[in-house]
Amino acid sequence: MKEKKRRRIFILSAVILLAGIVFWKYQQNQKMEAEALTLKEDLKIEFGQKAKVSDFIEHLNGTLVNDTQIDTETLGEKTILLEYKNWKNKTRTTEFTIQVVDHNPPQIFSGDSYTVNVGFDKKLEDVLLSGDDEDDNPTREILGQYDVQTIGDYPLTYRVTDSSGNQAKKDFVLHVKEKSQKKNEKVKTMAIQEIFEKYKTPENKIGIDVSKWQEEIDWQAVKNAGIEFAMLRIGYQTEYDGECLLDPCFIANIEGAKAVGIPVGIYFYSYAKNVEQAQKQAEWVKEQLGNYEIDLPIAFDWENWNSFNQAGMSFYTINKVANSFLDTVEKAGYKGMLYSSKVYLEQIWYPCEYEIWLAQYNTKVTYEGDYAIWQMSESGKVDGIKNNVDIDIMY
Repeated sequence: MKEKKRRRIFILSAVILLAGIVFWKYQQNQKMEAEALTLKEDLKIEFGQKAKVSDFIEHLNGTLVNDTQIDTETLGEKTILLEYKNWKNKTRTTEFTIQVVDHNPPQIFSGDSYTVNVGFDKKLEDVLLSGDDEDDNPTREILGQYDVQTIGDYPLTYRVTDSSGNQAKKDFVLHVKEKSQKKNEKVKTMAIQEIFEKYKTPENKIGIDVSKWQEEIDWQAVKNAGIEFAMLRIGYQTEYDGECLLDPCFIANIEGAKAVGIPVGIYFYSYAKNVEQAQKQAEWVKEQLGNYEIDLPIAFDWENWNSFNQAGMSFYTINKVANSFLDTVEKAGYKGMLYSSKVYLEQIWYPCEYEIWLAQYNTKVTYEGDYAIWQMSESGKVDGIKNNVDIDIMY
């Protein structure tokens, strides 16, 4: 009897011990499970900033199944799905919420003064260049009193506010003056021979870019003058939301240049204000190019900065627009290129993966970024072209 009692006590003790061990292991597993993943305390990210799921993980005892890119193109809360394998190689799924925020104020590019003629008929808010990283339509205001019908100097403040409440202000003086009766000053031209003497090296090529403004061109004379490449305008958009038109001289230019062996690239002058328009324009360019083979890139030329405020674009959007055009061009088998001047490359265009065609009318380049072509003058004189022509140097 005592033996049976001892045996029951022993078995009960063993069961209790085993249950304790199981419970302890369960607690340990739960603890390890809880400690397997720790998120960072700050789950906020700036609008447009590139980020992956892993950027929000402080600690992970295991491996991520897929470290996906996070969409930061809209402000507000965003639920992120996180899938990982724990230390036992078991798949676990959880969710967490981040906040996409915008703390960057708009940018204003006007100077300390702005001059208009009496009777100026545009809104100052529309012509003083400004914009925001995120907001396509920030609120633009001129603070102060002025009268464009009366000559005088008016101290004003330009204020721009984005949808997140960030503000930028710029004090300036508006000068209202009588319309100048100045005669047009004669533009100093640069003979192509002078360009070759000053800038030609074994590492570069001297070229031109042309459109209908150069009218009919004698391409054999251009070739004989030493021109080594040409960028041709294939077409242009008439205005915002306008149609795409073929440059009237494009066919003659591409056939004439190719007939004498001058390598060519092309460019398109755009008013695109969203990615869909830019993509359609790139496809239009491809259709117009048809069976013509080109040796150099297709450049995207967006330079309507005097009316940028009316386009309804943030700086983030204009960069997406350019990339949409150039991505479509590259998918079609061509090389893409962004055309712009120094000031806008430095202040508005983001660094991109495409080559740069830099416009800077100067005796030397002061732009510090990378570029493949330098448009160094708009007043070149080349045999075979009766009007002034842009001169380019390709490296």
